[in-house]
Amino acid sequence: MRAVTVALAAFLMAVPMAAQAADDPLESFNRPMFAFNKGLVDWVINPMVNHVGPWIPGPVKTGLGNAYSNLTEIEMILDNALQGKATNTAVSAARFAVNSTVGIGGLFDPASAVGLTRREANYGASLCQTGLRPGSYLVLPFVGPTNTVGAAALTVGVAAEVYALSFISTTLATLDFLVIDLGGSASALRHAKNVPTAGEDLYAVQRADYQTYITQSCGPAATKAALPGPRAPTKPGTPSHS
Repeated sequence: MRAVTVALAAFLMAVPMAAQAADDPLESFNRPMFAFNKGLVDWVINPMVNHVGPWIPGPVKTGLGNAYSNLTEIEMILDNALQGKATNTAVSAARFAVNSTVGIGGLFDPASAVGLTRREANYGASLCQTGLRPGSYLVLPFVGPTNTVGAAALTVGVAAEVYALSFISTTLATLDFLVIDLGGSASALRHAKNVPTAGEDLYAVQRADYQTYITQSCGPAATKAALPGPRAPTKPGTPSHS
């Protein structure tokens, strides 16, 4: 698993991160990746959700959803901290502590019951707070739309997270990678595919959708460094991971 992460990081670092051309310089790579992801959503993810999902009991769905949200609370802690939101950072940390213990590993959400509501944070906005400008538009398999700078930063973060957890437990590190990182990617793919089904260049529409996401996260100035197009993937529930 570490080898895969290192290889992906090396690939991202090799991509021309400084390129800011308005003609989508990586389009020859991005379009096949978009087609792959769309096929994955249409033929694997959606059928599983639509045909298997209804058979899963409601309490089980709720418990699994709570557990997943609790694990992603770590991202909310980091994102809020990067944005300088001390109160939100403290609340997110408290939610994770309460739900991980009293909530039995996050299966239940007692934190919300005592007024510790979830404080969502935007990963794109968090990255902008570090002073990094978005790089060229990039579509990754299993992940979807991103940009070269954001993808490189996320890859390094995932690698560091998995590496650190591996010292505690290899099983824990593996579960974190599969449930949080890959699971989050699958969720983003299913919901970020906010494009028409016919009549337009679906790739171009999603690429433009990503511009709106960047504009909303970092402001209009950052958009010039990200990609072309007048419209824009807003990640529902945002874009996390992505």
